[in-house]
Amino acid sequence: MKRALNNFKEYGFAGIGLVVLLSLIAFVNEKSRVQRCQGIDIKMIKSNDQSYISKEDVKKYITKNGLEPLEGKVLSEIDLAKLEERVQQINQIEYCEVYGDLKGMLHIKVKPYIPYARLTSYISRNDQYLNENGHFFPLSKYHAERVLLLSGDYFYKKKSLQKQDDASLMELIKVIKTDDFWDAQISQMDVSKSGQIKFVPVLGNHIIEFGKAENIEQKLHKLKVFYKQIMTVKGWDTFSKVKLQYANQLVCE
Repeated sequence: MKRALNNFKEYGFAGIGLVVLLSLIAFVNEKSRVQRCQGIDIKMIKSNDQSYISKEDVKKYITKNGLEPLEGKVLSEIDLAKLEERVQQINQIEYCEVYGDLKGMLHIKVKPYIPYARLTSYISRNDQYLNENGHFFPLSKYHAERVLLLSGDYFYKKKSLQKQDDASLMELIKVIKTDDFWDAQISQMDVSKSGQIKFVPVLGNHIIEFGKAENIEQKLHKLKVFYKQIMTVKGWDTFSKVKLQYANQLVCE
């Protein structure tokens, strides 16, 4: 009898707890259903301190330049997926996430593309940035990033550098971008229609004939050794050309 009474108490407390829990869930659901948007919090997710698009621009996109204000609207009636689609129409945006909280705040997380290089166009004069995945995107009106400058007939009519034929060139661009020494020393990469590469360095009055984007690590190692052992002794303006395209040798003129 005593055991049965204890079991009854345990089940009773469990039942009360379940009722309380369900009541809280119902309360939260009801509150979220009628909660109105109290404001918009936009967070820019980026790997450096520069902004390629402003929070104000993002807000203009999601509100259609203020024609569709979100403050005051019931959160449950706001199409979050549609807002994400609007933001991702911005050419400088790689990723967007939109969600609301119980306080009525609408949170928008935005990740802009990070430029790895800049393609210069002598025909249209519409320069474009290139990201790590080979995607071209427009320049920003807020900040000009100092990155590797790309030029040459190879890029004519290129919509991206995401095809298999572009893989080795993208590898070279990434190596330059992620290496502090080469990122500081190489200012321009000119690529011919056949894929022959020439570098314009920051320091020194010479052109580097790299050849095709192959044996990248070996060629750059040769060039770095040449800089450290020869250029520092002979002077940075001694040679007009440095040729790396030949196997196991470096030729200077």
